[in-house]
Amino acid sequence: MILNREEASLAVKGMKKNDMKQVINIILFSALGFLMIANVGCTDTKSKTEEKVMVQSDGLLTSVEGSNLLSSNCYICHNPNTSSHDEILAPPLAGIKKRYIRESKDRADFVDRMAGFVANPREEVALMKGPIRRFGLMPKTTLSMEEIGAIVGFIHDNEIPEPSWFANHEKEMHKD
Repeated sequence: MILNREEASLAVKGMKKNDMKQVINIILFSALGFLMIANVGCTDTKSKTEEKVMVQSDGLLTSVEGSNLLSSNCYICHNPNTSSHDEILAPPLAGIKKRYIRESKDRADFVDRMAGFVANPREEVALMKGPIRRFGLMPKTTLSMEEIGAIVGFIHDNEIPEPSWFANHEKEMHKD
């Protein structure tokens, strides 16, 4: 049944508060599901690892755009607001950043390595084997190399929020 604007307005006014919350939750979960489906999985089998990523210095996407892309794409799985390690769907980006910083010689190398993995995730080139065992291999993204470069450049250049439990988890995992 399709309602016109006036009928829809009357229907909403007649709803109880709990009914309205249920409708809003359904809409929000539907939108989240759509975003996850739209962003996960790509049938493009063309290898992108040889493509170099050009970021902010080449004027492609701004830091603000990188931040927005990070929030709307990456935090779906790498959510820094989870309350425990058991709730997160993928490793925290703060930990990933630390590992890539340690393994990279400079910003360009960091961006190339991380963007190459994000564009074409493969276990044999992954720097972090533990998270792959725990969470599985990251699915291919539908983001362009320009968008991936903006996100990875933003990650490199900015402090990335850590989940509240991350510091204790990191100490326990990396006892030296």
